[in-house]
Amino acid sequence: MNISNFCELINAQVVNYGATSSVYDFSIDLNKVKQASAFFAKNQEQASYAIKLGAYVIVSEERLKLEDEDVFYLQVDDLEEAILRLFRFLCEEKSCEFVYCDDVELKFAKAFNFKVLSSNVLVDFENLKNAKERTFFCSSNEQFILKLKSNFHALKTCDYEILGAKSLFQTSILCKKLYFKDLKFAFFYADIFASFIDLIENQKLSFHFNEKKLELFDAYFLNSQNQICSFGGSSRVILLVENEKDFEFIAQKLQGFKGFKTALKNSLLCDFSYTNLEELKKFFDFKYCLIKENKEDFLEYFLYKEKNISLFD
Repeated sequence: MNISNFCELINAQVVNYGATSSVYDFSIDLNKVKQASAFFAKNQEQASYAIKLGAYVIVSEERLKLEDEDVFYLQVDDLEEAILRLFRFLCEEKSCEFVYCDDVELKFAKAFNFKVLSSNVLVDFENLKNAKERTFFCSSNEQFILKLKSNFHALKTCDYEILGAKSLFQTSILCKKLYFKDLKFAFFYADIFASFIDLIENQKLSFHFNEKKLELFDAYFLNSQNQICSFGGSSRVILLVENEKDFEFIAQKLQGFKGFKTALKNSLLCDFSYTNLEELKKFFDFKYCLIKENKEDFLEYFLYKEKNISLFD
């Protein structure tokens, strides 16, 4: 990219005119600085090291000490805003597309191998920089998307049919004349899956659905002593999530589902309130029970432990 165009693009003031006329790469990571690149520096130390690594252009908010007259020194009001302006141009040049998703939909975006953004331009820097032609990005932050593009896609409701019984562990779906058998997720996620199929079909995208990337909830079958047993080894199941949003989503979707209960620590907004996991372990009145707990803490209480018998027992 021509230096003068780059300066105009990121709205930078030239502090020092260097010897180069073009820049060929961009970086915020000192481990990824290439020859003849532009480096976005947070401080003097970063700038000095980037120059030694081959950077021809330094962009910063601070007015840095001039260490090399052959290097362009550019000053901007806001470093992150400058980076966003750069990526807005590059995304337009590469015809990138953006999809707004809520937090649960993002889990499926990962499984469909869409590029998922954290909505922090510093964290997303490499993903955005290395985007290929017509890459589809997904984000749960509408304002962040609009800083990169003036419009975006949203998932739409799509007709589908669940084949067979409604299960919490696998689902078969007929959608857009395509048959998907024994997908490893609960029936109430089917509408999200179908919405992605609709988007993919309408945009004529190729896709591969990787179920192993789904992080929805953990299921634990419990025996008559409320100890974890083998999958399918009992009729009572704990559904464990670790955050509030997942808990609320599943609780709403399974409301009225036969045998379903919710349990929360020190809360009135559930079917069973408990003060600690020892108390939860004494709760048996459920077929499916949704809890919000730390996974390691839960396993510590509910995994079967063999009793060590001493000579004196």
